[in-house]
Amino acid sequence: AKAGAKIFDVEEDSLARFYGHSPILGVHAYFEESGIPVNLDRTEAVAAVQKVREWINFYDWAESPFKGFDHTVIVHKMPGGAFPSSFEQAEKGGFLHYMPAVLKVMSLYNKIIHYFDVTPGSQITWVTCSGVVNKYAKAKGEAGVRHLIKLLTTFIDEKQLNFASMDTAEQEELLGLFRNAPGDFRNLILGHYGKLPMGWPPDWVYMSTFGDEWEKRIGERVELSPLDSMEDENLDKLRQELTSHLGRNPVEEEFILFLMHPKDALDMFEFREKYGEAPLVLPTDVWRQGLKKPGDKVDFELWGKPYSIELVSVGAEHEGLIHVVMRVNNKTRVYTVETPRAKKIEIRMAKGLSEIGAPINGNIWRIGNPERGALKIGDIVHKGEEIANLEAMKMENAIVAPFDAQITEICVKLNSFVIEGQLLFVLEKS
Repeated sequence: AKAGAKIFDVEEDSLARFYGHSPILGVHAYFEESGIPVNLDRTEAVAAVQKVREWINFYDWAESPFKGFDHTVIVHKMPGGAFPSSFEQAEKGGFLHYMPAVLKVMSLYNKIIHYFDVTPGSQITWVTCSGVVNKYAKAKGEAGVRHLIKLLTTFIDEKQLNFASMDTAEQEELLGLFRNAPGDFRNLILGHYGKLPMGWPPDWVYMSTFGDEWEKRIGERVELSPLDSMEDENLDKLRQELTSHLGRNPVEEEFILFLMHPKDALDMFEFREKYGEAPLVLPTDVWRQGLKKPGDKVDFELWGKPYSIELVSVGAEHEGLIHVVMRVNNKTRVYTVETPRAKKIEIRMAKGLSEIGAPINGNIWRIGNPERGALKIGDIVHKGEEIANLEAMKMENAIVAPFDAQITEICVKLNSFVIEGQLLFVLEKS
């Protein structure tokens, strides 16, 4: 402010979380006490803070388990938008308790790979570092994770990133650090996202990532921006693809959203198709938890008209069906709700060479590749050809055929969540 800034980005105090904007009332008070005039209607700001308090607790289920501000963001650099998905992935993957270790490893990693931006930098850093932490955790538990952090701290802080100064065992360990790094990390250091502005990583990183092929891969590194050689998208083909997904012609807004975020757009369209405007007009607690007992009632407006829904009764289950009696605008209606018995789905894990497993936890958002389209049982695939794509934290992880083969079994469905090692394909070698 003293340097001349006129506008500051803040948020309601009751919204301030682990990594976000500063609280509006606190910032206002600090500026005023420092003799810096502020153009703010404090009464309205206080009212806004209180209004948020009325509904924010309905979202406890989506809150980060880490509370308070995090000043160490200046070293681990995880941007706020990436935190929710990273916490969600850590919780689903069963390694939420390792989050402090992952953030510490990220802060060390940033001193080796001198590149960071919101997208794709934050996702690449997160997926790479969480993968390394999990590798050590699976091998030796918490002791393994502590050993990893000590190794990197020694290399970076004590040895000043001097690879030759590490002993033979430490060098060997560093050379295995990025051996299982995701495809996007490999693309990053090969210049597929553009030349790194702070310079390329040292040779040992390429040795760690590509093994014996490291010199060859450095020779393939792209020094120019990929935007200069990127072909224009075939918009007609992409529009037809979206039409196929929706079963109807998309409106222009849907098509533009699909161009920007293909997978997330499809998920949102499916959500809209299923729930319509219900989440927009129902109170948050009713939308999340429903009407809990007979006599519970909710009033709302839809398209300018008032509506009232009251729960009258919930019948007993019979042959997988429950009859629910509701009173809608004082008219009694009976709704039949299907309650199929939950069946435990067996998760098959990849075992033999002909069985292709998931490299990490994530969502299968494509089966096939952009050139050939969707793959099916009986198709012939070639070594190195993409056969599926797994999304983790908005980053693509291509799964490629390890040899020329015929697909004999596809073991997952599109958009399904898979765990590391889960069987995706069975191939018969040609």
